[in-house]
Amino acid sequence: MVKFIELESERLIYRKFKQDDFSTVFDWMGNAENMKYRIEPRTESETRDYLLNFAIASAEADECINFEYAVVLKADNNLIGSCTLMHLNDKPEIGWMVHRNYWRQGYGTEIGRTMLRLGFDILNLRRIIAGCNARNIASYRIMEKIGMRREAHYIKAQQGNSALNYEWCDRFQYAILQEEWNDRIND
Repeated sequence: MVKFIELESERLIYRKFKQDDFSTVFDWMGNAENMKYRIEPRTESETRDYLLNFAIASAEADECINFEYAVVLKADNNLIGSCTLMHLNDKPEIGWMVHRNYWRQGYGTEIGRTMLRLGFDILNLRRIIAGCNARNIASYRIMEKIGMRREAHYIKAQQGNSALNYEWCDRFQYAILQEEWNDRIND
């Protein structure tokens, strides 16, 4: 059984979510710009449900199969986003969300690498996947920067939210194997 593991990277701390994080989490989950390539912006009630019944509950579980992290800056302890390594019992998958005020500063890449380090170096996983709306260029560029390769291009596989006029969008899936990660680290 694996318990929740707190992590650090060069500029970031990865910790459990707290109820006090609600206003910041709602600021990104309730914002159309932050949620453009995901689901509809969340209501206060939906955000509270995610925070209490998934993010906090996952970290407090006896066996952690969904690592859901609050990502904070080391410099000032500001909460800037979230990340996950989930579905450990099935198809391990990483994901991240960075508050729009912190975009284009390399945090997504740092977060992605840290989730791969957790999966491969700590949990000894064999393979990790990630996916995104094909229009989300920033997201798939991060996946490529951290050594993942595109394995699939699904045509009109997900319906966009209101920010994308509910159009059907393509979806990319990326993956990396532990040996690819190890080769990349050892180069």
